[in-house]
Amino acid sequence: MPDIVFYYKVFDSELVSRIPEHSSEFQGSDCAKFKGKVTDSKDGNSVSIKPILIWIDSLRPPVGFHLETISISLSNLIPTGIGFKIFQHGYQSWSFSASYPPDAKDVSPSLEFLRYSQENIYSHHSGEAGDFISEGFVCLYNPESDSGIIVGVSKLADPGVRFHILMENDGSIKDISIILDYHCSPEWKTNSKISVPEFILNQFKGSPEKAIQNYFQKLSETITIPELVKKTPTGWCSWYYYYTKISEKVILDNLKEVKKKKLPIQFFQVDDGYQRTIGDWLYPNEKFPVGMKVIADEIRREGYEPGIWLAPFLVRKESEFFQQYPEAVLKDEEGEPVPALWNPLWGTDYTYSLDLTHPKSLEFLAKVFKTITKDWGYPYLKLDFLYAGLHPGQVFDPSITPQVRYQNALKLIRKTVGKDTFLLGCGAPIFPSIGFFQGMRISCDVAPFWKPEIKRRLLKDKNALSTEKALINDITRSSMHRIFWLNDPDCLLVRKKKNSMNYNQTLIMATVMAVSGGMLLVSDDMTQLEEDRYDLLLKTIELSKLCQSKTPLPLGIFENEFPEGIYNPAGFLGVWNPTSKPKKIHLKLPAQPKNSSWEDFWTGQVEESAEWENGILTLNLEAYGSRVFSLKS
Repeated sequence: MPDIVFYYKVFDSELVSRIPEHSSEFQGSDCAKFKGKVTDSKDGNSVSIKPILIWIDSLRPPVGFHLETISISLSNLIPTGIGFKIFQHGYQSWSFSASYPPDAKDVSPSLEFLRYSQENIYSHHSGEAGDFISEGFVCLYNPESDSGIIVGVSKLADPGVRFHILMENDGSIKDISIILDYHCSPEWKTNSKISVPEFILNQFKGSPEKAIQNYFQKLSETITIPELVKKTPTGWCSWYYYYTKISEKVILDNLKEVKKKKLPIQFFQVDDGYQRTIGDWLYPNEKFPVGMKVIADEIRREGYEPGIWLAPFLVRKESEFFQQYPEAVLKDEEGEPVPALWNPLWGTDYTYSLDLTHPKSLEFLAKVFKTITKDWGYPYLKLDFLYAGLHPGQVFDPSITPQVRYQNALKLIRKTVGKDTFLLGCGAPIFPSIGFFQGMRISCDVAPFWKPEIKRRLLKDKNALSTEKALINDITRSSMHRIFWLNDPDCLLVRKKKNSMNYNQTLIMATVMAVSGGMLLVSDDMTQLEEDRYDLLLKTIELSKLCQSKTPLPLGIFENEFPEGIYNPAGFLGVWNPTSKPKKIHLKLPAQPKNSSWEDFWTGQVEESAEWENGILTLNLEAYGSRVFSLKS
């Protein structure tokens, strides 16, 4: 199998060129336009992989030249043997991230608009058994030998990075390839070096969860991470009770109730529904006659920090920006706007994306963010649907990759709002976003129901929003917390009204969110919240504050699609049974418990079924049961 493959176009002609084998010496490609080498150096259990690729043509790339991808095979470095499983990491906030057996099928949703709004639009999932795409990094683990490998980017560069893994049914690894996404028309001169990330292959024995956490830590040391506040944000959000049906009265009534109840939160966030339309962020609709500055002033007067939602890279056709500057909207080859998503809450037609390289788009973003932060006074911004900034299309500056155009826009936003404004990313590509946000959504949306709706299951939508799916990502990505940013597990729903989850499912939600230590925003109607559920909310905030300063460790990500525990080094262990039947749970703990009995944080009762032996905690849990134990005393 060839080691380096270049995919590019010249106008409509699709071309493929190869460098046939690994070498520490430069070799030319078939087309004589590129040369390259891939060096790998071993240090203990790690192999550093450094590709060097150069444009060697005597001329600049011709008009119509478009570099699509470069694929680099690691076939000479993959481990032998059978019995491997794979942890597949998703592309953006909402993309599902979980472990699979080797014969599983990596299937995308049936409908196109679900694929490009939830997954990497540049990734093509074959749906064939053993054929996987993992974004940013991949972990392969053999439970029998208790060993595995992690392959991931170790130093970020201009292209996007994903990994193509081929496995046999017996768990042997056929191939691992790095795929670099350029999708641009670069302006190289002869002997120009092509921007390529560096990679690492880590071999490990023991906990794959700890190996993944160590990988995150090493990567973060190569990137400037924004300063993270010691106190993880807590707050209230309007979305999951009211959705777009908010008003000035709804916001102020809930604010008044939060103040009356003395809820110990920091932020009070207005979500989608205040704006005239998507893209008209500076024009509140008729439901907010006093304007958003007055709302911010009122929130601050009550002692909370005001927060606001916007989807800065999206516009609808009726928006002022689209009407005035249609040339600054991302277009396809026929000159038609590129759909970014279809959301029935916003209308029956599509919503579109800005061309983030166009001067008018950048001017617009600077004005929007200056007004919201400096003039209106919002120090907390939730930026949503950010994946749209990387979609393919005809752009004003085609010489840069989608990842670079996205990051350039984020740099502009950060420069405009200042370092002290809290930026929360959502629907954001995970790896390209590292270093730009203080907070990051790590899951799909939660919902007032446990499992995905039946229509989304029929569409084979593994990323479909539901509390169950969201919590799986909250667990599998939990070790990003305080390494890349403060994790946002999405909002907590504790209410009984407009909620089909039973109490035990609600308690699992509270347990995962609290013990993982990330951000905690409740999204219920505070004027109607039942007293016992308010008590649960207070207790969840209490536990969250005990856990928020540490980076947690998920437990058993290769044993179950829904891992059954999280250990927080602050001294807490969350355990749950996410199934509809009673179950005996077995957890291998990463630390020696100091507690003399297993007392549940939620009830204060001792869990009599708990047994600790040879590093394994065993206990019996009822359907959707959950417990939190302090391991300190």
